[in-house]
Amino acid sequence: MKKIINAPEHYVDEMLEGIYTAHPDLVTYVADDLRCLVTANKKEGKVGIATGGGSGHLPLFLGYVGRGMLDGCCVGDVFQSPSSEQMLAVTKAIDSGAGVLYIYGNYNGDIFNFNMAAEMAEFEDGIRVETVLGADDVASGPLPAPGEKSIRRGVAGIFFVYKCAGAAADEMMNLDEVKRIAEKAAANVRTMGVALTPCIVPRVGHAGFAIGEDEMEIGMGIHGETGIRRGKLEPADQIVEEMLEKILGDFDGIDGSRVAVLVNGLGATTLDEQYIVTRKIDKVLKSRNITVKRYYVGEYATALEMAGVSISVLKLDEELERLLGGPAQTPFFHQGSVSSEGTVRMDAKKTAKASKKAAESRKGEDVNSLVGFLKKASEIMAEHRDYLIDLDSVVGDGDLGLTMSDGFAAAYKAVAGTGEADSGKLLYTAGKAMSIAVPSTMGTLMASGLMQAGKRLRGKTETGLAESVELFEGYAEGVMNLGKAKVGDKTFLDGMVPAVEALKAAKEAGKDLKAAAEDAKAAAEKGFEETTTMLAVHGRAATRGEASRSLKDPGAAVAMLIMDAFCQTV
Repeated sequence: MKKIINAPEHYVDEMLEGIYTAHPDLVTYVADDLRCLVTANKKEGKVGIATGGGSGHLPLFLGYVGRGMLDGCCVGDVFQSPSSEQMLAVTKAIDSGAGVLYIYGNYNGDIFNFNMAAEMAEFEDGIRVETVLGADDVASGPLPAPGEKSIRRGVAGIFFVYKCAGAAADEMMNLDEVKRIAEKAAANVRTMGVALTPCIVPRVGHAGFAIGEDEMEIGMGIHGETGIRRGKLEPADQIVEEMLEKILGDFDGIDGSRVAVLVNGLGATTLDEQYIVTRKIDKVLKSRNITVKRYYVGEYATALEMAGVSISVLKLDEELERLLGGPAQTPFFHQGSVSSEGTVRMDAKKTAKASKKAAESRKGEDVNSLVGFLKKASEIMAEHRDYLIDLDSVVGDGDLGLTMSDGFAAAYKAVAGTGEADSGKLLYTAGKAMSIAVPSTMGTLMASGLMQAGKRLRGKTETGLAESVELFEGYAEGVMNLGKAKVGDKTFLDGMVPAVEALKAAKEAGKDLKAAAEDAKAAAEKGFEETTTMLAVHGRAATRGEASRSLKDPGAAVAMLIMDAFCQTV
């Protein structure tokens, strides 16, 4: 890794400090949290628009907060979702009585946490929240049938959704109208990218995948997700022709239409190259009698230092064309002249919480054996950090080892030394701490499992075999309810559910807890090994299709490690 940084763990917060230093007239933060970024100029009575996602994609997400576009944004660690608590803080800060619209990419971690934040905002403050997902990447799945959920990723084309919805809100349209505009823009934008090099997540320290010096990958995602074709690097004109064929072919009739085009550098592509691409795009579109009303060329949604480019096409009507042309002023995007009339100045010191909750004092010794289980789980996840990174790099973005080691460390820290005897309260507290520490897809799923297990064991202070069955059955239930997966889908459940069944069988056979735990560990290990026969149907691994069948599932490996920790502590 060769980056101009300090400590990798400070990468995101130090980047944010720099943004607040450079742009104090446009953005600030709330809740004493640098990652909860909001506009410095709140417009009273206007619909608030919020977004969010992982860091590492500047200027995507937080770069479009400002006048005429977005009002707030939460960012997580690199390529990881922000937490529901952070999203709630931003939602409350930007609401001015007209409701809030969430616009973000179609990624499970973001969906889980944004949905939780919307529920909390309505419950706690009566704030109405609506949601529009960006799902513009034509390489990541087919166009969904009417009424079906899209499996497509949200990539650079979400910029157009931000711009049109932001202009609609700035015109003081109500929440239903702003949502309608956002949905129209989202339905009419298509994107495809090509990558030439990998990127390096600072805390991982090495590339998430390898690609030859003379190779390119068409359709690769902005986290390094597998594309649709890898081959020898071709001339720019051939690359553009292939990408535009896929993009334009995805529209239901686009010849003769008006469009806007975004040519986006992925982080390490020169403007020279981007304009060479633009030149060819214009020739292809003119040959099909497609009129380009606006070109946007530059870095709009990056993937750290990945070399490559993406092309986004927005099909316009009169309404979208007018809104797209509206004025905006953000740290990374300027268009036209923006009025400050009706805005109220926001300030970090004034909008921060009046007081932080004091950390609970340590009340004594650990009296519940589940503290020891969580400690052992955190140790095992730390020991297997690189192993999980390697497994996940094949099917995902390679951050699972970090997520699990950080998540279980936070879970253990939240309960260690508290003297809490109630197993339910202990597990619920641990789960909530994990959800805040690692709000990625897997982190949120694991947190949901712990919290559901806590609900099952509420009021219990001992952990015998019966309670262990309740614990892990609840854990599986929490993951299943949130993730909507089932056994056989090649997920965490394929390791955990066999372990639960083994615990139940051991209980029926009259075995003691230690023998039952050993059976559960063996069942989880077997379930993990058997994932090599399964086809992935959830998450980024699903984009690999039949190629996913021979791979071991990283989530099932986490289940195996959890049961190992349990076996070592009973």
